[in-house]
Amino acid sequence: MGVHPVTIIAPPRDRIVSVLIVEDDLDTADSLARFLRIGCGYIVDTASDGLKGLRMAVTGQPDVVICDIGLPKRNGLLVAEELAEALARRPLLIAVTGHGDQVSRSLAETAGFDHYLLKPADPFQIEAIIEAHWQFFAETTR
Repeated sequence: MGVHPVTIIAPPRDRIVSVLIVEDDLDTADSLARFLRIGCGYIVDTASDGLKGLRMAVTGQPDVVICDIGLPKRNGLLVAEELAEALARRPLLIAVTGHGDQVSRSLAETAGFDHYLLKPADPFQIEAIIEAHWQFFAETTR
């Protein structure tokens, strides 16, 4: 694992934020997707494994990827690393996991995650992270 220099660019606020949720627990993915669609007005897609999530992210280039760490077919750490290598514009990466130890947090940071949340993640906290990210870029690009 290595740190890859990438550019994170927030979308203009005159367009809808796109989010990809990569989560193998279908109930968790569905409830978060509904909240982000209905409550926040975001465009949301879901993937049930790391390989599918990676493919969808490369193809769709979402603004935000919310990714579990313990995924089938490709773990979330590898997904984050490969997105950093594959995309010129890296999305905001939010890890959501059941692993709260410092080693897991450090591995996620090294892989490229911008935020690390423990399950069950509060959807309002996820919304706040996304909105703060956009607000920061709106202020710095004026």
